[in-house]
Amino acid sequence: MAVVVVAIFGCTPERQHAPEPLTPALAKLLNYYDTNYDPSSQMLCIEFPSPGYHSNLPSGSRVHPTRESLIYALALLQRGRSDDVKRSEVIIHKVIQLQDKDSSSATFGVWPWHLEEPLEEMASPDFNWADFCGTLIAHILVKHSPQLPGGLQQEMRACLRHATSAIRKRDVGAEYTNVAVLGGGVCAVAGELLDDKELLRYGRQRLQKAVEHVNYHGTFNEYNSPPYCKVVIAECERTLHLVRDAETRGAAESLRRTAWKVVAESFHAGTQQWAGPHARTSRERLREETADFLSTRIGLPIETHPSMVGGEPRGSAVVKPLPCPEELVPRFRDLRAEPSQFARTFIRRDPESHSISGTTWIEKEFCLGSVNHSSFWTQRKPLIAYWKTSDDPAVVFRLRFLHDGKDFASMGIHTSQEGPRTLSLFHAVPHRGDWHRTLDRPTGGIFQASDLRIRCQLRGNAVKAKVVGAGKYSLLAGEHRAVIHSTRGRFKDRDIVWETDGDDESVYWDAICHNGQPRAFKFDDELEIALAIGVELLGVDQPISDQRPELNETGTEAKWQVSNGRMIRVP
Repeated sequence: MAVVVVAIFGCTPERQHAPEPLTPALAKLLNYYDTNYDPSSQMLCIEFPSPGYHSNLPSGSRVHPTRESLIYALALLQRGRSDDVKRSEVIIHKVIQLQDKDSSSATFGVWPWHLEEPLEEMASPDFNWADFCGTLIAHILVKHSPQLPGGLQQEMRACLRHATSAIRKRDVGAEYTNVAVLGGGVCAVAGELLDDKELLRYGRQRLQKAVEHVNYHGTFNEYNSPPYCKVVIAECERTLHLVRDAETRGAAESLRRTAWKVVAESFHAGTQQWAGPHARTSRERLREETADFLSTRIGLPIETHPSMVGGEPRGSAVVKPLPCPEELVPRFRDLRAEPSQFARTFIRRDPESHSISGTTWIEKEFCLGSVNHSSFWTQRKPLIAYWKTSDDPAVVFRLRFLHDGKDFASMGIHTSQEGPRTLSLFHAVPHRGDWHRTLDRPTGGIFQASDLRIRCQLRGNAVKAKVVGAGKYSLLAGEHRAVIHSTRGRFKDRDIVWETDGDDESVYWDAICHNGQPRAFKFDDELEIALAIGVELLGVDQPISDQRPELNETGTEAKWQVSNGRMIRVP
């Protein structure tokens, strides 16, 4: 592997170089950050898009972020004007003061997200910030030390040492995909920079363990996730640019190629979207920045959905792009004239029935993906489809579970898929949280709820909802429709009822589990929910399956004989 990396990218990354012409992505990033720099605080000042956890600050607050300020400092050094270097220096000095430098502290080596919210005031500190800020400091030190004063360099080296201490203490496993790769790269770079052979060895072995983990399972455990694959690609590129050690570079290149294989398998050329299922993504469609990131490396244009144009640029622009492996590029042109289905194992378990696996069906104008075991945590997309219409380049169909209008992490789903048809059952997921998987679990696992519902949702232009017949409902857009087939259902002590609502941009059929006065619900193995939902993606002229799904008495098994004569069973 090391020989391949040498042949493609050279064996000795340069430690210093003259400024290069700015890439379009870097120029865009600098333009955005230049506009949002706050000289009085010596940091960026931007609007906070709160994910709903870690921070107590409300979404929309104006904040001074640590990570993005360091990204700006690096971008300024890459542009390299005299005033850029001075501004970068003051930003770095300000941000490194915010790191926890108390070696007896639980958050030693970690930064807060923002100047406005010190670590002790956060809802829960994000230990990943040792990795995310540490990699930027390492990058600056390797590539731009001569541009900075010696005293500042020494402070930065000390901060990097603290960050790697936090990373090693936490020692995340290879199943935590992006942080495992990111932290391994940081420690390898720092090991060479600080002349610490043990730190280099740790970073190298961490990346090698990630390679072994991928080889065993077949892919990343945080499977098929657009933002996390992008992080893996960018951080492996960074490692290849900064690290000399051949074995570390070999592991980084192997992981980079695995990430590109995931992208190439899942990219649906007809809609220009990333086919599901997705383990972790907060968005339904590709952001403009992600589309640009991919197209720059593929050498082919990827069109951004109109709803995703704009938005804040991201920091991957400071990493010099490396090309997508050449043998994978044709896949991004493939319009799949013939329908195809492929299955992937994401997490291998013993017995095999406990493994996590996904199925994706792709045709020229639509795709449907599902995973066999998952939950409705907001970052999960366990069942998602896209199709193209004359009014919309990519409408989105999703299956969701909502607690008082928000995605709910403590409800689980089992799904089987056969071509463009799926069959799903629902179950409680014990020991999980509400909006987040772990950070907001209530005392005793008892949730207060005024509304609990399963939602079959279609989002896009000119979408419609119709009743097909008893227990059958459809969501339509253009020449395709998602037809929903339901059994009778119960949730605890009441029958589940269906209702529809929406507008021209989002329509849905909801299976109402509870609606009314707040009640306490304990989501554990004993929670009663008995409902099976079948979904088939069809052309508007294709016949709908005659048979409804069948559910056993305990609500734990279901089967459905679909129109092609095949029987789908779940679990």
